Amino acid sequence: MVALRAVIFDLGGTLIDWPDWDEDIQRRWALSYEYLVATAPSLTWPSCDAYVQAMREAEKEYWLQVAKNQTSHTPTSFLRDGFRRLHRDVNDQELLVALDGYARAVNGWAMIFPDAVETLLALRKRGYKLGLLSNTWWAAEWHNADLAPHGLDALLDVVVYTSDLPYTKPHASAFLTVTQRLDVPPEACVMVGDRMVDDIEGAQKVGMRAIWKETTYPWPRPAHITPDAVIHNLAELPAILRSWKSS
Repeated sequence: MVALRAVIFDLGGTLIDWPDWDEDIQRRWALSYEYLVATAPSLTWPSCDAYVQAMREAEKEYWLQVAKNQTSHTPTSFLRDGFRRLHRDVNDQELLVALDGYARAVNGWAMIFPDAVETLLALRKRGYKLGLLSNTWWAAEWHNADLAPHGLDALLDVVVYTSDLPYTKPHASAFLTVTQRLDVPPEACVMVGDRMVDDIEGAQKVGMRAIWKETTYPWPRPAHITPDAVIHNLAELPAILRSWKSS
């Protein structure tokens, strides 16, 4: 067995979480709308309800395409799809204002898992390179703003968001992007995530080992996928890696 040199983490559900994700959708997009109409006045803006519905439909379609084709989108291309559903042409400035409104809505919303920092510190002390690979349409700056207050950004050697890539997990290219940036071959990396298909199966298919962080979220759990290990909390991770090293 090749010695592990790097640990790659998923973000949402693994290192941090966003409370009431589905229940909070209305609030997020309503705040985006309010900021848009206040900052870029126009006689042709739709109603708030229509805006929220269109953006929610665009978001659902985005995640359907991720599940089906692993195709990714930038924040601007994602939001343009929402405006197309409203039959509203927007210029670049209006698009950026709407995105800025959404960014303000999610700023400070994320919650870090209590053992995240101590686990990453322990792994760095043992010489592991640390990476992050997250499926998202959000701008990198929004996620980085979630990491920085807790010092997680300083503990990660490489951070990769699929909004900057052509494909999302479980596409092989997403995993290979982060391993290449870490300068560590896939077989010397382990992926830690809460989704069986995106994180576990995707990582194993490129030769990585994969550790499933058990979750109560209703993500698909196909019977044919078997993680190399299972944890309930991040604090369990160093002991598992230590046991692999001694075996």
